[in-house]
Amino acid sequence: MAYLEINGLAKHYTGYALGPVNLQLDCGCAAALIGANGAGKSTLFRCLVGSVRRDGGTVSVAGQQTDEQHVLWRQQLGYIGDFTPFFNDWTGHKNLRIRSQFYPAWQSHKAESIAERLQLDLNKKVKTYSTGQRTKLSIVCALAHSPALLLFDEPSNGLDPVARQTLLELLFEEIEAGETALLYATHHVSEVEGLADRLIFLNNGTVTLDAIKDDLTEKWRHLSFRSEQAIGSIPYATPQKSELPYQQVISEDYEASAAFLQQQGIHDIEISRLSAEQIAVEILRNNANGANHVS
Repeated sequence: MAYLEINGLAKHYTGYALGPVNLQLDCGCAAALIGANGAGKSTLFRCLVGSVRRDGGTVSVAGQQTDEQHVLWRQQLGYIGDFTPFFNDWTGHKNLRIRSQFYPAWQSHKAESIAERLQLDLNKKVKTYSTGQRTKLSIVCALAHSPALLLFDEPSNGLDPVARQTLLELLFEEIEAGETALLYATHHVSEVEGLADRLIFLNNGTVTLDAIKDDLTEKWRHLSFRSEQAIGSIPYATPQKSELPYQQVISEDYEASAAFLQQQGIHDIEISRLSAEQIAVEILRNNANGANHVS
């Protein structure tokens, strides 16, 4: 079942636009939405949750259309954006009690457990919380009702390394249970490299690539070789900084690139793997074109 289905979503601004975006996430899928600052990730999320009115297209969450006439879909959503409103003069506990009234599936024991794992003191008033502690409270709110869809927009901002790792462990557990889909926006692929099974690249408001992570890591490679003469255009390869006779490229189809080099009489080729983070950097570099971006 598609827990998130986006068809032709569009948002237009003066001078730039988001979309149209078409995307589907099935149950158990964890996808990283990757883009440089200003690529349109946050605008897309705001359109999905309804805080920004989209100009076109449809969105459904767990089979329910996300419009003003149908509001039950919000109970199937766990969202972390750039700001989560809380009552600052109330404790974390009281904020959670109020929040729980809007979610029939809310599990108080789960909320308490997540807060404990994140080392968040719920007895303190929210106005005393640091940025990281407010983020932790947002994480509790997003996960306590075991939603069908998690939309996390740069959720690790303000978290220390231990809390960031705990967040990833919590998300692993949700995905492993097989009843949740996750869309996690980031520009640091390394933080979700072990979690995400899909990498979705957004540039200039447009999805430029939607790929299975393992497919990318199997095809992309770093190639090093020696040639007294500069080799011209190598299929699927981007030249890296080199000094003759030593040359190196990064290829998105290393078998095709290596075959071409062998045809040029070069047989001593060193081939090494790339991390998903390194691959993402190359894709983002290739996508960059200097046009106006959405925030």
